[in-house]
Amino acid sequence: MLALLLVTLSAAPPPPPGMVLIPGGSFTRGRAASRHPDETPVHRVTVSPFFLDETLVTVARFRRFVDETHHRTSAEVLGHGMTAVEGMADWEWEQCAGASWRAPWGEARAKDIPLHEDWPVVMVSWNDADAFCRHQGQRLPTEAEWEYAMRAGATTRYPWGESPQRPDGGYGLNFWQGDSHAHNTRADGYLYLSPVKAFAPNAFGVFDPVGNVWQWVQDWYASDTYARSAPSAVDPHGPSTGDVKVSRGGSWWCSKGTCSGFGLVARGKSLPDAPYANNGFRCALSAPSPR
Repeated sequence: MLALLLVTLSAAPPPPPGMVLIPGGSFTRGRAASRHPDETPVHRVTVSPFFLDETLVTVARFRRFVDETHHRTSAEVLGHGMTAVEGMADWEWEQCAGASWRAPWGEARAKDIPLHEDWPVVMVSWNDADAFCRHQGQRLPTEAEWEYAMRAGATTRYPWGESPQRPDGGYGLNFWQGDSHAHNTRADGYLYLSPVKAFAPNAFGVFDPVGNVWQWVQDWYASDTYARSAPSAVDPHGPSTGDVKVSRGGSWWCSKGTCSGFGLVARGKSLPDAPYANNGFRCALSAPSPR
């Protein structure tokens, strides 16, 4: 008697609106020759399929969230946020009274730096980002998911190569153009933030994989996260607790001379209730298992 086994493979479900499917796979995480110990050692990481926002969460999307939930951000509760402007000293930050996601550089500068609805929302803490994603029925990506998605198969510092400039000569990301923070030449077209689709996406269809804003991820930060990781880790989540949260990707305030963060390897960190004018986020969602 012959038995016929019929195997039905269901196609991956379509991504939710505004999201892209990040296929599962493996990549090499870390940098062997690094002056930052928290980027070592190099190890393999495997990530399961998941969905990810194709863009950073915009001012417009965050505004709808606030309208629906009446959420008060960390900056609004504190009454201030950390901001920076052209002309400040390198590594200088200003504690700006009244700064919030509605006026990231403070009310006094709002006319000079008007807010754009298609900019990534900033002056949001990790707690604010987590609240937003949870309201959507989603979550922040893990640090491993973030790097895998932003690399999209690349093994270089940037998704397109080792230089901030693409092979065609144009810039692939928004970062500070100039030898210091005294002056931004705007060679990439922007002084501060840029619209979330101003630059071409990576091979997975993700915009702003690096630059524009530091991106909050789910993980607590530890300097020895990579050292404690298995040589071949599967869906790692980092420490179970900590004092500061990880952010990745670098921002508009990073320059060649003052910040090495605008790339695929560097690990940033901040307190979970800290609002900065160069921190933003995007949300993720675990993909259902094929049936």
